[in-house]
Amino acid sequence: MNLKEILNWRYSTKQFDETNPLKDEQVKKVLDLTNLSAASYGMQPFKMVVIKNQDLKQKLVASSYGQTNIADSSHLIVFAARTDINEDFVENYIGHIAKQRNVSVESQASFKKMLINYINNKDSESLFKWASEQIYIAMGTFLIACASEQIDACPIGGFIPKQYDEILDLEKHNLKSVVVAVMGYRHKEDKYQHKQKVRKPLNEMILEL
Repeated sequence: MNLKEILNWRYSTKQFDETNPLKDEQVKKVLDLTNLSAASYGMQPFKMVVIKNQDLKQKLVASSYGQTNIADSSHLIVFAARTDINEDFVENYIGHIAKQRNVSVESQASFKKMLINYINNKDSESLFKWASEQIYIAMGTFLIACASEQIDACPIGGFIPKQYDEILDLEKHNLKSVVVAVMGYRHKEDKYQHKQKVRKPLNEMILEL
């Protein structure tokens, strides 16, 4: 399938086939593709928490307003913003740049100074908002990555972040949940797979100036 066919094929899967879980290497490939998502300054101020433990997924259903695809999915991915965005975070990122581009840390001094000024001029609420914006970009990449691998997925904003954070003990990892997604293979009885995808005509979505 070409890209347009792939995007027409995907839909927000409401019921997964519990008898057909994904292989770990499939999940890793999707997350590897998601890791290439665009991010402000390339800093990636978030993590992807991968949950396949059935008891833990089941426990999170109540904190997801009873959405059963949390439990019957193969894997649940929690996109969580980092709460430790500080000068050490920048130092670590500069180290990655130096290593992966084979340049010296010193050569990145001006970029490092700019990044430190950028984060130091934001309060914790503003940094969380900024990190969340990067997560939503990554979520789009995640959904396309899943579809490209013929893996079904559903983004879920309808959950209680504070309860997720407590159940998963995310504070210990300097993380706060922002949005979640489930992935696996659609169940043959999921009625939503047969519904025509509805989108506005392109001319209603474009403003040419």
